[in-house]
Amino acid sequence: MRLILILFFFTSLFACDTSSNVSAYNDYTKAKQTYIQSIIDNNKKLQIKSLKEIIKCGRFLGFNINKYDKRLKQLNSSKTTKAKFQNPLKIESNYIKLLSINPIKIKLSKKMYVKFSTLYRKGKYYKIFDIYNAKVNKTTVKKIGNIILKISQNNKKRVRIVLNSNKKFKIKYNSKPNLVITILNQSKNTKKQPYIKTYMKKNRIIVIDAGHGGKDPGGIGAYHIKEKNIVLPLAKYLKYELTQRGYKVYLTRDRDTFITLKNRTKFANRKKADLFISLHCNIAPKHPEIYGIETYFLSPARSTKAKRVAKLENSAIGNLRTTTQNIVLNFLNKNRIIDSTKLALDIQKSLIYNLKRHYKRIKDGGVRPAPFWVLVGTQMPAILIETGFISNKQEALRLRNKTYQKRYAKYIAEGIDNYFRKNP
Repeated sequence: MRLILILFFFTSLFACDTSSNVSAYNDYTKAKQTYIQSIIDNNKKLQIKSLKEIIKCGRFLGFNINKYDKRLKQLNSSKTTKAKFQNPLKIESNYIKLLSINPIKIKLSKKMYVKFSTLYRKGKYYKIFDIYNAKVNKTTVKKIGNIILKISQNNKKRVRIVLNSNKKFKIKYNSKPNLVITILNQSKNTKKQPYIKTYMKKNRIIVIDAGHGGKDPGGIGAYHIKEKNIVLPLAKYLKYELTQRGYKVYLTRDRDTFITLKNRTKFANRKKADLFISLHCNIAPKHPEIYGIETYFLSPARSTKAKRVAKLENSAIGNLRTTTQNIVLNFLNKNRIIDSTKLALDIQKSLIYNLKRHYKRIKDGGVRPAPFWVLVGTQMPAILIETGFISNKQEALRLRNKTYQKRYAKYIAEGIDNYFRKNP
């Protein structure tokens, strides 16, 4: 009976309920979420299945589903080669992207268009750009010389960019293919904007999670090195590095104490963090020759390796059924998955590139999806860094070394800087 209910549940995830607009829209949203995940996992069968539901629900709702219909035909065509990984942002391209501040560069998609207007009110001069068919993740306010820039969601389908100043100012702009706004009467010194950099970071809250602790030692590797004793000092160094850069930082634990996975997530949500970064060490006792740095974002795992790593880190949640885990993971927020992927890529790239300048045998283990339970309840982009294999003698000794830990923390921080620079 239980098996029948589970099968019914999963079947219902891919069935478009056309009994009402509300139920159809809910199924349409779920199918799109599944489609994004199928692209990340390069799962062609799931892409086809989710596309069919998107098209079915979309037609009922009167949405434009041409791009999904076209993609479904491509996948079903016998001439279609093996599907390559596609950037989910290209599919869900309704979000603008701020590329730079001076000049102001904003990446647009083909379906977006821009309207410009000017306004003088209460002693202030305004230049207004409305971007239609567009969304923005959060409101951004920056100062460029004597001009205030504000980017915000004006309504459901329109992003508004406002430049205002007490003094008259001139601009020139181009809106194809992307929006580029150049302020003409700003002094050359406006290239240096220390105020903007500090302002951005003062509004960023980061929670650093040192894995395991207390009664839970984590992995025990070469030379009897315990995982919990590696990640705690690394978390403290990372907090110091980020604080020096202007971020507000909290640690889930600052001493050798045990905290449940659920409470770590609750702590990050309570602090209204912008990012959640969990630090761990990998271990492969039967293969001490394996080494390397890996970064994971929350998603149902497909590879055997990702499942193995996740199983080790999820041991603290007890005997939670795989089926139950997958049901929860199916309801992940797609935008958070995308943001977490971008964060993971920026940090992994920074770590590998910079550590290779100082050390030999630095291996890029890649960025991978995996169902880490410590990341499930987070309401912000969240990643888990497997800092290295403590079952490998060389990597274990490095991870215990203070100089290596300080450098490691610095390069994680640089990856975070890069993420916010590209995703303000």
